[in-house]
Amino acid sequence: MKNAIFTIEMDLRKIKTVFVLFISGIFIVYCSPNDDGFEGANGDVAKKYVTKVTVSGDGDSFTGTIEYDNNGKVISASNGSDIKHFIYGSNGKLDKISGGGDNILTSEVMSEIYDAYKVGDVLHFDDNGNPTLIELYDEDYYGDQIVHTAAISYDDKPFMYYYTLNAAGIIDVLYDVRFRFIAPEEIVLAKKLLPVNNPIKAVITNQYNNEVETITVSYDYGSDNYPISSYVRVEDSGYVKQYNANYKYK
Repeated sequence: MKNAIFTIEMDLRKIKTVFVLFISGIFIVYCSPNDDGFEGANGDVAKKYVTKVTVSGDGDSFTGTIEYDNNGKVISASNGSDIKHFIYGSNGKLDKISGGGDNILTSEVMSEIYDAYKVGDVLHFDDNGNPTLIELYDEDYYGDQIVHTAAISYDDKPFMYYYTLNAAGIIDVLYDVRFRFIAPEEIVLAKKLLPVNNPIKAVITNQYNNEVETITVSYDYGSDNYPISSYVRVEDSGYVKQYNANYKYK
């Protein structure tokens, strides 16, 4: 079972960013967070901020927490054993993320994918801007690279972590004009991977177009159309893994 919370290592002062982030865009051009398609896809929805994720099943469990300051900025995110600290500059923008821990602020579908594969390019988006077909890289028995693809489908509800990512300053970083010409590849990929809705299924196929893994997620939604719980099922070469996640917001 993967943690529902996710890894970032970054130092903006050195323009060195090493992270895998479940977030998107189209090309390395500047636009404001309001132009990334979230509002266009979801309308005028409530702004919900994740504070706690509890995951259980497959013989394991963990609780992740996200802490905010009095101004609503994310100051830390923990997976229960490790913690990330978010540090802001005098201008109020995200300056650095430090600490340890894996899988901070991502969906269960992408957490499963990141654990097994190196994510490559996004090949297709749906009409809302969600990445629906992505390249994945794996190695065969001899250590040679092979290419898989993941076909991902989504619900029609607002992505549960969007405003949490915004409160952490991460979406501003992805769309910062400073990165127009010098953005690392990780930033470009992160922008492409940002969803506006919640992923509900991923079907992974190998280079021969044979299905090798399927991840499905069913959600229970609260009154604001944000998930309050989910059930995750992973089928991988005859092996089945199942677990549940519960979400709390402020």
